[in-house]
Amino acid sequence: MGCGSSSAADPRESGVLSGEFDDGRCPQSKQINGEAPEDGFFEVEDAEGQEFMAVKPWIGQIEEPETHNEVNADKPDCQHQLEYVYGYRSQDSRQNAYFNASGKATYMTAALGVILDHESNTQAFFGGGETDDSRRRAQGEMECHNDDIMGLAMSPDRSFCVTGQRGSIPLIFTWDAETGEKKARSVLSKGARGI
Repeated sequence: MGCGSSSAADPRESGVLSGEFDDGRCPQSKQINGEAPEDGFFEVEDAEGQEFMAVKPWIGQIEEPETHNEVNADKPDCQHQLEYVYGYRSQDSRQNAYFNASGKATYMTAALGVILDHESNTQAFFGGGETDDSRRRAQGEMECHNDDIMGLAMSPDRSFCVTGQRGSIPLIFTWDAETGEKKARSVLSKGARGI
């Protein structure tokens, strides 16, 4: 016989309601008798003070070390340069990968336009590089996308690409499909929400 199953017609005869199975074979027996399980799985711990706040759950858990270096807000002396980008945006956009005039794959991911030479396995990019805080700059001064690109199209002669981004003030860029060099920029009105 299994837990709570019996060939007897009356459940009292099987021992389920009487609490006869206290050896762990039938966990429902203690609940039927009105007792709570004794395994401690659902113990409640009291949260006090700011630890209870969902906004900053780390408060009270992390302490500042007694000795550390002074905070340095200066820009680092080194610069980084894109070498290779892995990934392709296909989650919420379609028909955005093309071959340019020389047969190189051209597509987008994140805020970059990517030109992949599959023979040498190298890439050229539109965008990337070092930028200032783009949210504080005028949108007309941008040299590349500052938010995720949502769409890419290629000219009929396969020499130029056009990319559009999402955001409250979306940007549209036209760039060379061979080199990634910027050719033109357009700004949609505020509230357009994306291309």
